[in-house]
Amino acid sequence: MSKRAKRGLAASAVLAVLAGLGIYAVVASGRTTAGAQTLPDAGKFRSGSGLGEERAGFSGRSKVLVFTSAADPEWPTIEACLQTGALEAELGRFTGVLVDPAAEPEVEAALRERAGFRVVVRSLNGAFLGGLPAGWGCQELVELLRSIRGEAAGDPERSPIYANLLESTAAIDALLLEGAREKAERFVGLLEEFEGPESPAVQAARARLGR
Repeated sequence: MSKRAKRGLAASAVLAVLAGLGIYAVVASGRTTAGAQTLPDAGKFRSGSGLGEERAGFSGRSKVLVFTSAADPEWPTIEACLQTGALEAELGRFTGVLVDPAAEPEVEAALRERAGFRVVVRSLNGAFLGGLPAGWGCQELVELLRSIRGEAAGDPERSPIYANLLESTAAIDALLLEGAREKAERFVGLLEEFEGPESPAVQAARARLGR
């Protein structure tokens, strides 16, 4: 391969990475400064709205925000619900997010305070898709997500970096060449979360990181 061709390949990889990063610039624009989260992860739900935005931007999936705290008397029930097979079966189009309102009081403040919602579902572009009030039950959440999923058209649109990583390790190679190992590891971690550790794309990306 000529030097010009190699430079062209590297440039294409870098452009793919930058295109993927553009998703984060758009999605992260609505973030607020967060305090320390008190909530552990539960099932496919991860704690913190900032991480939720990142995961939604990467995967192209809508967000299911559950507002609670480890001190909430209902937390054990909520935690158990979020790990049930029935709920996880409905999460193919969604990114699960846990938010402690005391740590992040500005997140969905209007819906929480005026409408009393303790679950809020929003699309990647911010559209309100549904919600549940305090005292919601696990079956209600399952049915809400099933209803939203049934009305959705097409599959979630993956971010450019996600789509690129499914096809090749070029984006990881480009980041490593730039000395951005931490960022490369972050992307591979997100890929593994949504594709699973047995995915050939995940294994190839992990192999690149291990070189």
